[in-house]
Amino acid sequence: SLLSEHEREENERLEHELELKRKRLQIYVFICRCISCPFNSKQSSDMARKHLKINLNQYNIIKERFLAFLNGKTHIEADEAFINAVRSYYEIFLKSERVAKMVQSGGCCSDDFRDVFRINIEKRVRSLPDIDSLKISKETVVTLWMSKFDAIYKGQDQDQDNTNGRLSKSNYISTSAELIMSKEQLYDMFQNILIIKKFEH
Repeated sequence: SLLSEHEREENERLEHELELKRKRLQIYVFICRCISCPFNSKQSSDMARKHLKINLNQYNIIKERFLAFLNGKTHIEADEAFINAVRSYYEIFLKSERVAKMVQSGGCCSDDFRDVFRINIEKRVRSLPDIDSLKISKETVVTLWMSKFDAIYKGQDQDQDNTNGRLSKSNYISTSAELIMSKEQLYDMFQNILIIKKFEH
C-alpha cells in the first residue's frame, strides 16, 4: 500500500507538471500570435522611448544607487515616509528574482522601473491623513517624491565625481539600437520567461 501511495503521489505530481507545461505553451502560442501580427499603427517617438530596455549592468548599478541612498551615502534629503517607500521598492521590487530574470531576458525598460515606484507611492500618499496646516497637496508630494526617485535612479548626487557622472549618463541612456526589440528577441525573451524550449512549439 505504501508503494501504491507513492505511485499515486508521483502520478499527481507528473499530471500537475504537465498541466502547467500545457498552460505555459498556450500562453506562449497566444504571445507568438500577438508578436507575429502586431498593430499596423506607427509607433510614436514616446512609444519608442518607452522601449529603452535595461541590461544587467545597468540593473546592478541601479540597485547599488538605491542601496547607497538607504545607507545614507548620498546627499539627497528625504523624510522617513519617502525612505520607507524607497526601502519597500528596493526590497520587494529591485531585489526580486523575477525582476532579475526579466532584465536578463530583455523584458524591462526604464519606464517600467519608474512606474512601479510611482504606483506604489500614489497608494501610500493617498492613505496619508490630510493635515490642514500643511500648505502642500498630495499630488505635489507625489511629484516631489518622483523627482527624488529620478535623482537616485540617474545617480545625480554630489558624492559622485565627474567621471562617475559621465558613466551614469552613458549607463542610463541606451543606444538607439536598443530602442525596440526584434521579433526574434521577443520570442527568445518569452521562451525564457515561460521556460519553453524552441522544439516544443
